[in-house]
Amino acid sequence: MKTKKWSATVAVILVSGGVFAASAFLVPSLMNSAVVAKNSTATQDNVRLSLAESTVPVLKVEAPVPVSTVNDDLLKQMTEVQIQQIYDYIEKPGDPKVSGREMTDPEMKRHLVLQDQYVYDGVRPRKPMPLAPGQGALYLDMNTNTYHYPEKTWTDEEHLQLIDWYSRLNYVLSKRYVTAPPLPQKHSKSEVEALAAESVRRLYDADVSKLDTYVALPEQEYGFRSTWRVHFAPYKSSTLRGQGQEFWEYDVQIDPETGIAVDTTAINGALKRTPIDAAAAAAILKDNSWINRATQVVKDKQGEKRKIVKAYLTDTEVNNKRGMVAVDVLLEDGSKYNAEFRYPSKVLRCLIYEPAVKEK
Repeated sequence: MKTKKWSATVAVILVSGGVFAASAFLVPSLMNSAVVAKNSTATQDNVRLSLAESTVPVLKVEAPVPVSTVNDDLLKQMTEVQIQQIYDYIEKPGDPKVSGREMTDPEMKRHLVLQDQYVYDGVRPRKPMPLAPGQGALYLDMNTNTYHYPEKTWTDEEHLQLIDWYSRLNYVLSKRYVTAPPLPQKHSKSEVEALAAESVRRLYDADVSKLDTYVALPEQEYGFRSTWRVHFAPYKSSTLRGQGQEFWEYDVQIDPETGIAVDTTAINGALKRTPIDAAAAAAILKDNSWINRATQVVKDKQGEKRKIVKAYLTDTEVNNKRGMVAVDVLLEDGSKYNAEFRYPSKVLRCLIYEPAVKEK
């Protein structure tokens, strides 16, 4: 990978504890999934488990709060030679390649459980992952930039070796790409966290005060204005995923200037999505209850006082495939909400706010 690409990736995967909560997906063939794993739509679209939906938040509060020692341990263990080896590796051009069999679903679930044990319980591999052929079924050939996966069932040692390797990568990258001190903001991180928590409480009746919280203000990219990103999830959520347990997490975007929540999304990877077929789509077009539900959310849940001038279904072709029904709610000043609901339950998945464009 090019250095620039590594720096962009690390900004996403370095979360509290030094390891991204879904780093089980940080295998080369799924690197794109890792980068978008914070994006709720991308994460949920790949999940097809069959648990009944529920409007009651399943928060899975952990007590006492677990503590990670990963970075402290790596600081003590990694030699200058090992660190330089990783620096040399990330300078290699091109994306890493993969050879061998990808993990099966049971292996991925085991990987998730072991990741939390690595992060929070101090479980480590007996040896680091080999970085040359001939030393094991799992190894990275640094000369060809190729990950070689076992053809047989993965052992716990191999899972831990891969987890440990990516932890080392993350750690070294965090030391190399030190960001400049952030510019003064109108709202502090604690204020942004409180604003996000209030948005979740208001829309979903969920208390996130005891969940693991990640707050960041990414750099502006591709001409798009940066927003504060706040993510609430249970501690040891990888273990919960690996065990197939149902739980909710929440992703909130806060406008740095106004402090307004512009996107509040509820995520539950265990919920099954029901694609909307042609007959169901035709019925939805005639069913005003979806629009009524959206206006109710905007007025009663969000507390919007401005007059609603129009509400209508939107992006139906795309959303039918996703099993979602989205409604645009237009306000008198030109501002707009987009409320997205799960089909057929009408459970709110997200509420997005777009302020009116001010004339210059």
